[in-house]
Amino acid sequence: MGSRSSRLLAASAVSAALLTGIGAAQAGGCRGSACYNLVTAPPVYGTVDETVQVRPPQVQHRVVPAEYETVVDTVMIAPERRIPHYRAASYETVTEKVMIAAPSRRWQVTRDAYGNTVGCWVEVPAQYGYQSRRVEVAPASVSYETVPAVYGQRPRKVMVRPTEVLREEIPAAYETRQRQVLVSPGSQYWSRSR
Repeated sequence: MGSRSSRLLAASAVSAALLTGIGAAQAGGCRGSACYNLVTAPPVYGTVDETVQVRPPQVQHRVVPAEYETVVDTVMIAPERRIPHYRAASYETVTEKVMIAAPSRRWQVTRDAYGNTVGCWVEVPAQYGYQSRRVEVAPASVSYETVPAVYGQRPRKVMVRPTEVLREEIPAAYETRQRQVLVSPGSQYWSRSR
């Protein structure tokens, strides 16, 4: 569209110059077939589209922080233990009949009713008595009570993804711009008058 307008302007200028030369020749200048008119053709400009870079390519680095999660661990608060329970020996008092003196015989001299001395063997029975003593009914012992371990839950943070540095490339940006260029320079030439 721009080039066509430029060409139309140039053609109009040439026509105007020719008409000016003819008018001057008829007004009293050169006559006959050897007359020429100096024609000046202006320069012709056109418009061209150019792609220019408006922003160079760039590299950006973006830091993505690490991610953490909370996990719950089961931990032992107190270990298993055994508690001893002591039981003392138990005793009872036992009373037993025991022989204090064994049966025996002894020679006994007495007088009878007439005053005569009489000797005879006398049987002495055994003599018994009672004796008490403490006896152990149950010996001393120990028993153990098992107390189970005590567990609890403890939260802690763990890293599920480390810190990352992401490299992002941003491409260059371009625009299309128009600029005028010289299509043909201006010129002058002689044109024969008619």
